[in-house]
Amino acid sequence: MILGITAITAVALATAQAALYIAGQRTTGPLGPAAELGLNLVVDMTLLSVARFPRLVALLAVLVTAVFAVGAGLSPGTFVPVPQLNPAIAPLATPAIVWFLVYLLPRSQAVTGIVTLALLAIPAWAPTWTMLYLSLSATILPAVLALYIKARTELLSSLRKRADLADVERRLLAEQAETAERQRLAAELHDIVTHHVTEIVLHADALRVTTREDQARVAAERIRQAGARTLTELRDLMALVTSGNEPPPAARPDYDTGGDLAALAEADGARLEVTGDCRTVPPVVARAVHRVVQESLTNARKHAPGARIHVTIDYPGDRVDVEVANSTALRTADPTLTSAGSGMGLAGLDRRVSLLGGTFTAREDGDGGFTVTASIPAASPAAPAGRGQS
Repeated sequence: MILGITAITAVALATAQAALYIAGQRTTGPLGPAAELGLNLVVDMTLLSVARFPRLVALLAVLVTAVFAVGAGLSPGTFVPVPQLNPAIAPLATPAIVWFLVYLLPRSQAVTGIVTLALLAIPAWAPTWTMLYLSLSATILPAVLALYIKARTELLSSLRKRADLADVERRLLAEQAETAERQRLAAELHDIVTHHVTEIVLHADALRVTTREDQARVAAERIRQAGARTLTELRDLMALVTSGNEPPPAARPDYDTGGDLAALAEADGARLEVTGDCRTVPPVVARAVHRVVQESLTNARKHAPGARIHVTIDYPGDRVDVEVANSTALRTADPTLTSAGSGMGLAGLDRRVSLLGGTFTAREDGDGGFTVTASIPAASPAAPAGRGQS
């Protein structure tokens, strides 16, 4: 942008200088009638490089002004025409150069150059009020105007930045308030669910001890184990939501992965391939893997009955990669089953995996099948604030 401005300014000044020359402002010394015109055009053209070399342009302007001043005093007509249509000693481009110096140079250097130009533009051999006025108009006045506009621009920019910062701060405060409210609601929900699940676990344990029927005892034990796993997952998820940290290992009496994946896959007729050791990831991640597989198998059973299901789990050490893929359904899905769900299963998995710092995808494979993938790091980061709908 500044190059365009300097180019336009240089062309305008060169045109004005040429017009003065055509109108009769010509030198009569041994250097020819275009001596002043040539020096002015050189100064005009240096404006094209003022953005890169402001000090050199200022130095050239000072030198040309000094040449004009000395020539006007010692050899009138050599560099300064006699008489002059433009009585100023300084080059015609001086106001533009002063303007750019204010914007491009440190204040002390700009002031030094401008004052030097102002003093040289006043003929020391015959100072007059007219020459003082012309000198100040060509140097000090443009500098003052440039300083005013620069200060106003900086002030407006500062005010805009303050307004933007205030807007950002308001948004952050609103997000913090929203996050705090979500955490409060999550804590209340945790307390309510924990209370009732604890009652279920206690009653199931009591039934397991008191019943004499083997089937009832086995069912009660399964209910107790499922309730205990639910309490553990609730505790871990609450720790992620509120502090972003996984519960300390001391809080877990044993390594709970959420259930037997082999039995889960066998119950649905799925083929299971596991590579690596699940103990390379924290229990909270292992339980998330179990939940991904469980929900994916449930969806496949509901929406693609009879389809082949392939479950692949890989523990490379720093993460766990899960893929549950099913082929095209062999039978028509039961509309009663497909409409029974809440439709939030996959969205819930996405949020759960995201809380653990992982990635989750669920998509059709293009051949009538469906694939669910998840990748969860072994070291879970802090839970993202305000993670919402997927």
